[in-house]
Amino acid sequence: MPKRAVVLGYWALAAISLLWGSTWFVSKLAIAHLPALQMSGYRQMLAGVILITYHVSRSRQWPGLKELGFHALLGFLFFTCSNGLSTFAIQFIPSYLAALIGCLMPFAVILLNGIFFGERVKPGVLIALGIGFAGVALILSSFVTEISGGGSFLFGILITLLSVFTWSGGTLFSTRSRLNTDPFRGIGWQMLLGGIMLRLISLLVEKQVPLSSVPAVGWVSFAYLVLIGSLLCFICYLHALKTLPLSLVSVYVYINPMVALGLGVLFLGEHITLRLVLGALITLFGVYLVKRLNKGV
Repeated sequence: MPKRAVVLGYWALAAISLLWGSTWFVSKLAIAHLPALQMSGYRQMLAGVILITYHVSRSRQWPGLKELGFHALLGFLFFTCSNGLSTFAIQFIPSYLAALIGCLMPFAVILLNGIFFGERVKPGVLIALGIGFAGVALILSSFVTEISGGGSFLFGILITLLSVFTWSGGTLFSTRSRLNTDPFRGIGWQMLLGGIMLRLISLLVEKQVPLSSVPAVGWVSFAYLVLIGSLLCFICYLHALKTLPLSLVSVYVYINPMVALGLGVLFLGEHITLRLVLGALITLFGVYLVKRLNKGV
């Protein structure tokens, strides 16, 4: 591996560790001016068109129907469901809480692997899962008043959990698929097709906001999510995976929630307690153990 590529890989890892964490905060700003699903649908469609245009202009190649079907399914799981649900959820819960729940993806992968593929879980991994879930319980205990009231707060937590499982399902499907596709080209089609499905759902369930009524701060937030969150970060993620060990790239999982936590508390006035911080650290320690003991996640 050329030294320059490895150096760029480290820069790419730094970018996704910090910038992906900031997208939770920026999404909260954006949905103050556009409905969550409408905004997220436009975001993924525009990012997908940009990536597809770039790759088609260079390769002059278009995917076949089988490959398009593959990308449509992944787009539905990754972007229509996971990104759409998590963006919708932060209307009801703090953005950093959604980010902390999102870091449970390795746990969900193990559970889905066991349910659908019969993979046995190592005893050490079971202990790590227990530690992680204990951390989550401690985090949620900081919101016992909001949760006990039911309603929108509990709904936000549940759909964030669902978004974790849809992302994990897409991850398992893509890694087990025998279809040989270019991930750089494929992510554009997944964004576009997932964004189209998300936009159609938005038309059915949300009151639409005319784009002409969106203020400048809304457009700046939207542009950040498209250019940084959807384009730069995904390109950096794929480059980091190509040039660095997976165990090293996975450190972004621990940094993202901390960035979201800091930005949410500093700029959105989101509530934080010592119990929540302790729960977050325990949860991330559980995630670390799971990833260390179970190399497949």
